[in-house]
Amino acid sequence: MAETVEKSLDLSLYELHRTYHEAITDSTKIAVTPKSLQSELTCPICLEMLTNTMTTKECLHRFCAECIITALRSGNKECPTCRKKLVSKRALRPDPNFDQLVAKIFPDRAEYEEQQEKALAILSKNHSQQLMSTIGDAIKAQAAHVKMINRKKNLSDDLLASHCQVGDGLNHEPGMDLDDTIAYRPRKKKRENGDGLLPSEIEIIFKPHLEIPQATVTRIGDNQTRFIKTLLTASIDHLCKYLKVRLEFDMGIEQVKPEEEVKVKEEAEENTENTENTDNTENTDNTDNTKNTENETEKGESENKKDDDAESVKDEPKPETIQNMKIHVCQVPGQYIELTGPETLEMVIEDYWKVAKPVELHYQFDMGS
Repeated sequence: MAETVEKSLDLSLYELHRTYHEAITDSTKIAVTPKSLQSELTCPICLEMLTNTMTTKECLHRFCAECIITALRSGNKECPTCRKKLVSKRALRPDPNFDQLVAKIFPDRAEYEEQQEKALAILSKNHSQQLMSTIGDAIKAQAAHVKMINRKKNLSDDLLASHCQVGDGLNHEPGMDLDDTIAYRPRKKKRENGDGLLPSEIEIIFKPHLEIPQATVTRIGDNQTRFIKTLLTASIDHLCKYLKVRLEFDMGIEQVKPEEEVKVKEEAEENTENTENTDNTENTDNTDNTKNTENETEKGESENKKDDDAESVKDEPKPETIQNMKIHVCQVPGQYIELTGPETLEMVIEDYWKVAKPVELHYQFDMGS
């Protein structure tokens, strides 16, 4: 016979120090409040008192019959409390004794559930009233904000109307009174976003440099400060050319047309060709005295004609032009940084302009002929 192996059972720390209670065999009663049993009588799924109790065979956890069957049908093949595996409904068994215990503790269960429903109804009603009052306060605040915005808008419209009224000018009709004048209100343009700019666009404010003479600034007039909208890819060279054309137009400077420039160049080329032909004839016909005399005569006539043309050009007044157009950016008042030609506006913003407002640039130029 095989030797039997003796098994030793080790007691846990709780089992070593626990105190034993004697069994109650007489008519002693122990008072227990229903609140202390609330956790034992509550279904872990619906969190309400157990109804038609079903107990798992593996872990002996209790649930409402409807709750645990619905959980198994939904595909959760495990105990909702301890996550032990439950193959099917066969892993459950009804527990009528526990139902009798609940009925003994709560003989007026119907009244209890009715009180619970009333308490929930009162809580939901108070919550809905509080929510509605909060929504009402928010609507009132929003209406007050809209009213304030409309008041500011009407005030600005009144100021615009006072500036746009027509007086007794050249275009004023005799039969038209000032009270009948309709104020001009510009239409609002549809904007893509809050500031009306695309991601690739930027607003620029051009101002004259402090070193520009006051007489030149006065000559420019009201257009000395310009507001434009352009692309971020525009370079400083492009802006210099734009400002040169616009300022010459505002100052009344006549711009030389490209056709006139081409005509002047052609006349200059013809004069150079004539002088070259005369030089060639002198070098090739040195032996013939008669031809030399004729060439000298023609050369003298061409030189005289050239001198007359040069004198006439000198006598004509040269038109004024804008030269040495420069653009500066000013981060600190009084400190101007000159921008180079190939630099784009995107690079300027990244290096010098960190604020979310239109870029302020200052232009400087010289007057020449």
